[in-house]
Amino acid sequence: MNFDFNRLYLTTDGRIGRQDFWMGVIGLIVAGIVISLIVSLIFGWMTTGGQWAVFIVQLAFAYPGYCLMAKRFQDRDKPAMYAAIVVGINIVISFLTLLGIAGPPASPNVLGWIFNLISFAIGIWILIELGILRGTVGSNQYGPDPVAE
Repeated sequence: MNFDFNRLYLTTDGRIGRQDFWMGVIGLIVAGIVISLIVSLIFGWMTTGGQWAVFIVQLAFAYPGYCLMAKRFQDRDKPAMYAAIVVGINIVISFLTLLGIAGPPASPNVLGWIFNLISFAIGIWILIELGILRGTVGSNQYGPDPVAE
C-alpha cells in the first residue's frame, strides 16, 4: 500500500479499496483521540468550552472523513453524495446535541437516544457497506479497480 495523505483525505477523485479505507479510518481515529485528549486537558471534558472545541474538531474532521467515504462509495459504484449525507447527518446531530436539545451527553433525553440510535444505524451501515463489502470488480464510472492495480 502506498499511503498518500493528500489523495486519501483531501480529494474525492477515484476509488480506494478496503485496506486504504481502514488505514484512513485508523488515521482519523488516532488523530481524533489525540486532539480530543488535548482539548479535554485544556478546556475540560464536560465544560461548555470543551464541548464547543470538540464540535469544532468534528467539523475539521468532516471533510477528510467525507473524502475517505466518498472514494469508498465510488469503489462500490455509488455516488459520493452518500458520504455527504452521512457527514451532514452526523454534523446536525452533533450540533443539536451541543445546543442541549438532546440532553447532556452523559444522560441523553428521548431525543438524544433517538439521535444515538440513528448514529448507531448509520455506523453499522457504513461498517458493512464501506468496511466489509468488496468494491466493484474491474473498472467502473469512477476509475479502475484499486485492488487490481
